[in-house]
Amino acid sequence: MKNFLIELSVIHLVLVLAYFFILRKEQYYGLQRFYLILVALVSMVIPLIKLPKLFQTQEVMVVAPTLPFESTEAVVLAPVSVQSFWNDQLLFTIYLIVTGIFLLKFLFDLFKIILLKQKSHLEYTDGYTISRTNHDLASFTFFNWIFLNKNILSHQQEYGVILKHEEAHASLLHTYDLILFELYTACFWWLPSAWFVQKEIKKIHEYQADTYALKSFDVDHYSSILISSILKSHGLSLANSFHDGLILKRLKVMKQKTKKMSNWKFGALTTLFFMLFTFMACTEDKLVAQDSSSSASERETFTIVAEQPSYEGGMDALYRHLMNEIRYPDLARKNGVEGRIYVQFVIERNGTVSDVQTVKGIGAGCGQEAERVISKLTSFKPGVQRGRTVRTVMTLPIEFKLDPTKANADNNAEVSIVVGELQMKKEKLQLDVKYTDGSWKGTLKDNDGNPLPGANIVVEGTKYGRVSDLDGSFSIEAKESQNVIISFVGYERINLSK
Repeated sequence: MKNFLIELSVIHLVLVLAYFFILRKEQYYGLQRFYLILVALVSMVIPLIKLPKLFQTQEVMVVAPTLPFESTEAVVLAPVSVQSFWNDQLLFTIYLIVTGIFLLKFLFDLFKIILLKQKSHLEYTDGYTISRTNHDLASFTFFNWIFLNKNILSHQQEYGVILKHEEAHASLLHTYDLILFELYTACFWWLPSAWFVQKEIKKIHEYQADTYALKSFDVDHYSSILISSILKSHGLSLANSFHDGLILKRLKVMKQKTKKMSNWKFGALTTLFFMLFTFMACTEDKLVAQDSSSSASERETFTIVAEQPSYEGGMDALYRHLMNEIRYPDLARKNGVEGRIYVQFVIERNGTVSDVQTVKGIGAGCGQEAERVISKLTSFKPGVQRGRTVRTVMTLPIEFKLDPTKANADNNAEVSIVVGELQMKKEKLQLDVKYTDGSWKGTLKDNDGNPLPGANIVVEGTKYGRVSDLDGSFSIEAKESQNVIISFVGYERINLSK
């Protein structure tokens, strides 16, 4: 949501500035009107479009299902970024409240117009409904309803001029524009360019209505009616009015000759639209990655965490605690099941653990037993990213071992639970890899030949990286001159280079 609003703001501000410097002083009112409507629609649509990314950068996020718990190498972790109450919940609540107020005002104005029509004397002419109001309101138009003050009689000189002007608003469908920009401003009220456009579109409407009316009246006669008409402001933002405080500007415009618009202006505006579309729609991944308001649903987006989570008393204390608490499942002992499992979990901002799951298991209840114990951990210091504590996804290897001579013995068989031993061993990774089309592609396996998920693959000197999938496979783009480092807890790191 926040990323959408940022993109919308940038697009709208840039395009409205282009209007201000390129189109605003032109007399092509139909083009100006079309442009402003297009800007409103485009600013809402482009942020929703996601196209393949055209621009690659070394500062990108990486996606993977699991991650190693701790390593002396660069570790790719998964921060589920968390915002403070002020930056997230409170601001969003304020946004909804203010938007709600503007929407209520919109509905209230609509209700006032409907109520005014019901209380008016109605006349029908040329497909329009003329409502004679009993209030001292200025003449205005809403869709095909033309509201005229009861004091303006059909035989008076200004009646025909005012009626023709209001018919222009109705025939040109100006009310639809007003509703669009009222709703746009209500939803994006904090955007200054939205308020500017709302005011600008009303001015364009008046210029268009004047041009329409001048087809039936000469300039001098029409101008005299404008000057002599002393009409009160009606205060309804959803209505087009004959009198709106722009009389002097309108009189000046009437007597000016329309100049041909320069071709370079069309080219400049077209190029600007194309550039914004290309940049915003084709760099979605980068913008999302930089947005610090990612929610828990974005846990598959990973970055290098500035400060990794740690356990109170150190990692050795964590290993001792887990080895003392985890029990070898009876089913696993009786059936001789042993091996290494990987348990993934989230360390919350308060140091507790959640979302515990076995991402690679050996069955026979071993994963469930490890999950039971890990889910009760509470003594973590949370990870830190960009100066803030974050929820961090981590993976811990746990090995269940049986005495080879007593693998099928009874419940008294010798067993052991090993946690974190890989960190101390520095075994060698088994790697099958090749470099093709600007990318390293391969598969990682542990010392026993099993697929190794969650290994870090990082382009040296950058924050660009990947982690291996559940089947141990990976793919990472890199130039031939760049080194790629592969690392995992307890294994010797591997350097890939051409």
